[in-house]
Amino acid sequence: MKKLLNSILAFALIAGFLTLQSCSEDETPKQTSNEITSLSVSGGTSVSSGNRYIVEVPAGTDLTNIMVNLEVSEGATVTPESGQAVDFSTGWVTYEVTSESGSTQAFEVYVTNDGTVTYNSGTYTDADFFGAFDYYLVATEDYLFDGLVYIEEGSSINIPAGTMVKFVGSPTTGDNTSSLIIAAGAQIFAEGTATDPIIFTAQNDDDSGTTYLATDNAQWGGLIILGNAPASKGGVTQGIAIEGISSEETRGQYGGNNPDDNSGILKYVSIRYTGIGLAVGDEIQGLTLGGVGAGTTIDYIDIFSTADDGIEIFGGTVNIKHISVAFSTDDDFDFDLGWRGNAQFLFSLFRSDADGFDHAGEWDGASPDGADLFAAPNVYNYTAVGPGQDAPQGGKAILMRDAFGGKLVNSVFVDFPSYAIEIEDRTDTDVDSYGRLTTEVQGYRTEVLNNTWSQFGNYDGTVESVVLASEDDGALITDVVAELADNNNTITNDLAITSLNRGTVSADDVVLDPRPATNDTNVITNVPNGIEAVNYRGAFSAGEPTWLSGWSTLSKFGYVTE
Repeated sequence: MKKLLNSILAFALIAGFLTLQSCSEDETPKQTSNEITSLSVSGGTSVSSGNRYIVEVPAGTDLTNIMVNLEVSEGATVTPESGQAVDFSTGWVTYEVTSESGSTQAFEVYVTNDGTVTYNSGTYTDADFFGAFDYYLVATEDYLFDGLVYIEEGSSINIPAGTMVKFVGSPTTGDNTSSLIIAAGAQIFAEGTATDPIIFTAQNDDDSGTTYLATDNAQWGGLIILGNAPASKGGVTQGIAIEGISSEETRGQYGGNNPDDNSGILKYVSIRYTGIGLAVGDEIQGLTLGGVGAGTTIDYIDIFSTADDGIEIFGGTVNIKHISVAFSTDDDFDFDLGWRGNAQFLFSLFRSDADGFDHAGEWDGASPDGADLFAAPNVYNYTAVGPGQDAPQGGKAILMRDAFGGKLVNSVFVDFPSYAIEIEDRTDTDVDSYGRLTTEVQGYRTEVLNNTWSQFGNYDGTVESVVLASEDDGALITDVVAELADNNNTITNDLAITSLNRGTVSADDVVLDPRPATNDTNVITNVPNGIEAVNYRGAFSAGEPTWLSGWSTLSKFGYVTE
């Protein structure tokens, strides 16, 4: 033993083993599980969770010749044998301890000299992501996440292009659903490509479009990213609990004072079949962002079939770009609690049934309405295709409320059953979204500029027929009418996209070309920092390939043609 401990690198795995209880000849011996009770590496630090140990040794350490010693009880054996050199450069090493009676227990050990840990194919729970390490997945491997999996502060998860991560529908962990949650102070680096997107999806998804249909939402929870950027809820600006997670779970909290906070990169990512609540009756979105900062990249995201909102942003300063939401059952783009960022090149597609539509955008400002921090994003180049003029549920395309103070510019809305836009006008206070339409606050004012509103069920040739000015459908619409009429908004019964074909087989039976036949170049080109100046309305340009082409679920499964 002394000889091994004096080696350049040595560690001891001290194991507790099988205990036989007194019994008669016809009784089965009672046994306790074998377990490793401690692990140490000379010059290293170890942490453990369940049957996994991660040991960090000094940078530059050669991992190909680590001397290992295990002490075992009399009569027990261990494989690999004690005292031999082990190559940890290949990843996890499994030790199997066998008691004298033949019972076995396996333990996995990982030695890292750079703080990185790689996981290959397997089923993983929250217990598998422990300690402040950079965890890596492998594109060619198969992953199944079981329950709520947190990537904790100081850690990152790195997912290469082409990886598919699936989530258990009925977790074994006791959680209500399976989700991946990036805690504030942690990061996710999931950067796919147009030819090799990253896919987060349900357990049985075979990527064919036939195992699950567009109506088969609520197969798992969703992706949640939390950060330390400004947010405000009821006067609380730090430690805000994300919806569905207990306020006592610190890994589910967000908010802070760092507008440039960086939660990583999400690019060319498809998120499918989501919407089971973290708690019963508390559904979550395909993608939830809480207090996420401007240092984070959210670009080319495909959210397909969710039982609640497509994407919801609670505060923060993150910018989003090239986001598609299809077949949600609530709102596609839901903003709240003081989000101040840019959103450009957004796309929505709705189902044609009553359960498949609330709003293309539900844009809330603050909680309470009079809070100093209210949502005031810049939304440019949004194309939303509604559930049809004759859809049984008559919602609005856009709802602005709770003192929202942002901008909607250069966008296209097509085929909705009732109103184009509603701006909340409260009778008990002037601090509301209607007030933000007429009065600048903190340098922000609600503006609705150079948009096209095409084929709305309520449209009778007047602007008044497609706008509302209060949540209870009041008649004070003067300033809303003026905002649309005076700022180059086009309201028409003509189809503003190239093609839209709805079948009769199911609510998701639709094929369309979302590009305009010709570009409407009457657009705002004097744009805020971070917004790209383009010469067309909506998310796509006439005659150019869409940014959905090839990689998105809508493109792969044949909903969008071009």
